[in-house]
Amino acid sequence: MERNNEGKKDQDNALNIQHPETSNNANTPMEIEIENDNSKKNELTSKDLKPSGIEVFNSNSTLASNSSYNLTDSIEKQKEREINFKYNVEYNQDIYDYLILDEKNANLKIKSDYMRNQIEINEKMRAILIDWIIQVHNSFHFKAKTLFQTVYIIDLYLSYENIEKRNFQLLGIASLLIACKENEILYPEPQRFIEVTDYAYQKKDLLKMENKIMHVTKFEILIPTAEEFYSIVSKNFNFTEKQYELGNYFLDSSLVDYYLLKYQPSTIGVACAYIVMKFYGIEGYRDLYSSKMTNADSPQRTIKDCARDLCFSVKDLSNSTLLAAKTKYSSVEHGNVVAICEGN
Repeated sequence: MERNNEGKKDQDNALNIQHPETSNNANTPMEIEIENDNSKKNELTSKDLKPSGIEVFNSNSTLASNSSYNLTDSIEKQKEREINFKYNVEYNQDIYDYLILDEKNANLKIKSDYMRNQIEINEKMRAILIDWIIQVHNSFHFKAKTLFQTVYIIDLYLSYENIEKRNFQLLGIASLLIACKENEILYPEPQRFIEVTDYAYQKKDLLKMENKIMHVTKFEILIPTAEEFYSIVSKNFNFTEKQYELGNYFLDSSLVDYYLLKYQPSTIGVACAYIVMKFYGIEGYRDLYSSKMTNADSPQRTIKDCARDLCFSVKDLSNSTLLAAKTKYSSVEHGNVVAICEGN
């Protein structure tokens, strides 16, 4: 069921987000105000979201097999993140313009209603799979772009091809392998990807699925991600590390919500920046309404709608059993920004 967005007022304070330092109540959680919202989509409950929804999942052993594998030492990884965050912004506008054009001219696009044609999987099973992918991605310390491209490949494949339930996790891990080949300097051997599925598949199955993905998508797997758009905007507005991580929390959470596929990656990236800027009272957020920021027909309205839906997604996930993003951004490494959202 879609969220009812009718009767919304076109005001910049539609997102009624209170910063704990300026709010009358320091414990006020991050909330949003939506006019006439009486039909918000069904929440994902712990009863509905169990790994058994996808039979090949083994939640007890999946990440245990990952725990000893690290591409870089955690201290060096933190230094790398700080360096990447502070790189020069001289060419940001040119890069951003190119990404917008690349997004617009994509030959294949994700169908936001593709679940209607899927027989053996549904939205909740997709949410479980993406939550698991976030866990695996985080345990391997892959680049952020790898995660977003992985989810893009999954959704693009499912837009044009049906998948059997027994091969759903295989699709996820094969998509991750493809994204690693595109973005990572070092990444595990295919057998390592089999291990994280608790040996539910064989190496030949993984390689066969990888080949099928490439043919179904016609090798059109490279597209600008929401993370790339957000990263550039955050640097242009000089977000602090804490502010940057808050937006990343909304970005990662957006991946789990099938409903958000109706928005372009550029819109999601800009909407995450919009939430951060409204929350921290950063001046200049109206600059995000420019038609150059997203391929949306009505940028201002679309960005506000997307930001509102993102807040709903984060709130829904915080009450569900899908904890990958929440756990990740509850860590000190990521600024414990979950506590900000929950008013702690």
